[in-house]
Amino acid sequence: MSTLHKYILDIFYPNRCPCCNDFIKWDKLICSKCHKKINIVYEKVCKYCGKEICICSENLNYDGAVVPLRYEDLVKEGVLSLKRGKNKNFGEYTGKLIAQILCSEYSDMKFDCIVPVPMSKQSYCERGYNQAEVIAKEIAVALKTELCKNILYKSGKSASQHYLKRAQRLINISSIMSRDIDLTGKSVIICDDVITTGSTVNRCAHLLKKSGADTVFLVAAAQSKLR
Repeated sequence: MSTLHKYILDIFYPNRCPCCNDFIKWDKLICSKCHKKINIVYEKVCKYCGKEICICSENLNYDGAVVPLRYEDLVKEGVLSLKRGKNKNFGEYTGKLIAQILCSEYSDMKFDCIVPVPMSKQSYCERGYNQAEVIAKEIAVALKTELCKNILYKSGKSASQHYLKRAQRLINISSIMSRDIDLTGKSVIICDDVITTGSTVNRCAHLLKKSGADTVFLVAAAQSKLR
């Protein structure tokens, strides 16, 4: 969204903090109070699986991860605001945060494209956007890499992974498919909003590597505890 568009939109729909819902200046993504309270846990998270409680033994298909936040308190409110289709601010905020970490910690890596975890057409129509894509777009701009929205897709209507138990998750992710595309030798970022078991992003990474991707790197706004 352009600066002018945001300014005009704020006249009719005043900008709000996605975490506490307070009014904020039109060009801000989050209020200063919430920004100070949000705890970045990147240093506590496994750099391979993206979880504080490591799941590297789960035969993961991705090769590394950046997940800076824990899905709780203000972060949870921000993610829910993004998921409910009310406020994109937290997606943009976390996208910029992830991009800063990638540019600082992984400056030697060259990523060819970034792929958001897909959502079903019905869910997209209900929400109006894909929350993973909102995050991914900010990263793509910062890294000057391609945002590829159509490599992966989700067929049918499926439930949100966060509310499913482990066995149900494994069935649910089978609806994620890949189009016929050659990614031979490519280094790809897969982007999601929240990871719990890692089953969704692991399915996506499997499909990307099956299409020839050499490296698949996971980024997500937050990680939550296993249910």
